[in-house]
Amino acid sequence: MSDMGKIRLNNGQELGIIADGIQVSGDSLTLGLVPGDKNIMEYEILLSDMVNTGKIQVIDDNNEVFRIHSGFTKIRRIEKQMEITMDHTQDKEGNAVPVKGSAIIVELQRPDETEARITALEETVDTLVLELGLV
Repeated sequence: MSDMGKIRLNNGQELGIIADGIQVSGDSLTLGLVPGDKNIMEYEILLSDMVNTGKIQVIDDNNEVFRIHSGFTKIRRIEKQMEITMDHTQDKEGNAVPVKGSAIIVELQRPDETEARITALEETVDTLVLELGLV
């Protein structure tokens, strides 16, 4: 069985991904995560934090970064899928044989410009309120 890939979130946390577990389409990034020791709720909390998903590094078998996805900070959906192809092994003849299991599928999206500006303004207002002691 080949090593499944990994991604590293902006907070340094690494998560296992299934075979072909990263799909990019326009402003959408879909991740197929190996459930590991987290349940779907824990993944949702982790990946709802824009700081964590601001930069997602894809790591190869040598633990080196070979791709970075930036700005996919908004969760569109998160679900657990059963009987999904997690990886591949080979039979005696060398044919690829799928390895089935369950995975957490997360679809992240880049917020549109208006949403991004509103978020930035909200953060600025929050910072000013704190600095001015208006809380």
